[in-house]
Amino acid sequence: MRTRDLLFPIALIALAIIFQSSILFKSDHSVTGDVNIPEDVKSVLDNKCYGCHNMESKADKAKDKLLLDKLGDLSKAELIATLGDISEVSGEGDMPPEKFLEQKPEKKLTEDEQKLLVDWAQKAADELLN
Repeated sequence: MRTRDLLFPIALIALAIIFQSSILFKSDHSVTGDVNIPEDVKSVLDNKCYGCHNMESKADKAKDKLLLDKLGDLSKAELIATLGDISEVSGEGDMPPEKFLEQKPEKKLTEDEQKLLVDWAQKAADELLN
């Protein structure tokens, strides 16, 4: 067999090895788009949270704290920390803030919605850690 005939298969094998190693050795700090948001959680986030916590919102403080439409852009560590924050503020009943609820009382989270968000955020963070 001629050397030129072996060049193409060798090049393919080398590319395959490089591709596999880049997948296998990804850093834990890589960007993740794997935020699993079940429909019931998504419904609560859409109806009660997204109005303030999105890129188009006029609520600058809310945008500084959390952007729901950018969760998939966070690093794994940032996402775990954000899920922890969601769990904490939801569980303590700190969101939405009282001042906001004076104008829009229908946005208040029920106890079931609070529990749903806390359970989801904790489970999602645990899954990312494992």
